[in-house]
Amino acid sequence: MRVSILGLVVLSLAVSAPSVGAQQQAALGRWLSESGKGVVEIYPCADKLCGKLVWLADPIRDGATAVDRNNKDAAQKQRPLCGLMMLGDFRQLEANRWGDGWIYSPENGKTYRANMTLDGEFLKLRGYIGIVLLILRRASRSPQATGIPSTCSKTPRR
Repeated sequence: MRVSILGLVVLSLAVSAPSVGAQQQAALGRWLSESGKGVVEIYPCADKLCGKLVWLADPIRDGATAVDRNNKDAAQKQRPLCGLMMLGDFRQLEANRWGDGWIYSPENGKTYRANMTLDGEFLKLRGYIGIVLLILRRASRSPQATGIPSTCSKTPRR
């Protein structure tokens, strides 16, 4: 079974307070992809937001750990997908909105510019080339995302 990593990364990951710091805190945490096949954890990196893949429904492919096999850099092709930094450099633009970031798609080995918008329990991530209309996916905060182990494994904790 092939996990749609682009779907995980180009997530519409899904959380208004008066200060920028409080707003940024609302997006922190684990977000379950719309497909339910992966979880990305968003965390602060300097004064911006970054995210890494912390769980895959199918972390084993062809009998081995799932790796970044489509990376354009041959030296990166064997790095494990789990733990891979998938998004970064998102700066707060306004309440519940971040921009000027990037997302990486292991599905095709490409990096895209991206924006994020928090809409209730959904964080929408839109990746683009040039104009903003390439891809939009959603992920949500859910009990499944908070119960995911801190390392990649086949089954989430319940």
